[in-house]
Amino acid sequence: MKDRSKVNFVIAALMFLCMMAMAGIGFLMKFVLIPGKERWVKYGRNVDLSLLGMDRHEWGTIHLIIGFILLGLLVLHIVLHWKVILNMYQRLVGSRRARRIIASIFIIASVMLVIFPFIVNPEVQELGRGEGRAEQGYVEETEETIEHPENESSIEVRGYMTLIEVAEKYNVPIEYLKKHLDIPKSTSNEEKLSWLRKRYGFTMSDVERIIDEYPKNHRL
Repeated sequence: MKDRSKVNFVIAALMFLCMMAMAGIGFLMKFVLIPGKERWVKYGRNVDLSLLGMDRHEWGTIHLIIGFILLGLLVLHIVLHWKVILNMYQRLVGSRRARRIIASIFIIASVMLVIFPFIVNPEVQELGRGEGRAEQGYVEETEETIEHPENESSIEVRGYMTLIEVAEKYNVPIEYLKKHLDIPKSTSNEEKLSWLRKRYGFTMSDVERIIDEYPKNHRL
């Protein structure tokens, strides 16, 4: 009996720590590692924010993992207290039929809350150049991956990548990128594409196309 009480205490303590961690990480992502629009307002430019080497998306992954741990601890807590829960439920709801109906509704609602992200489809809206968040004076930290099925190896260009990172990844001279994107030669090679895009008006698809065309132009 004492051992079971100790187990219950440890599980309750771990559940409490998980809930506090989820709340803390949620506050971190909301108020400290702020998204793109708020970064522009607060810092006046596009900056990267991180804590312990992780950005808000990576902290979001940790938040999800802790959520799974909390869910597992909750299931274990219910299993260990199943008889107590049944007795309390029977006292609260006297009718057996009513208990079945309420339990069925509760189970269905619980399952739907967990699986609904996997069965719904988001609204997809095509955005033209100059539309969406970029025209409001900021660029999100990450850009959609640009992929062309006609290429044997797809090219992925993201807004948080710098000129030097793009050049090294795809073995393209930085001078070639600057020339074809109309970027001054004096521009730092450490500038991120998201900021350069806003300043010089090109798109991620332009960068991908220029990289794709480099081998052909290089042979000329």
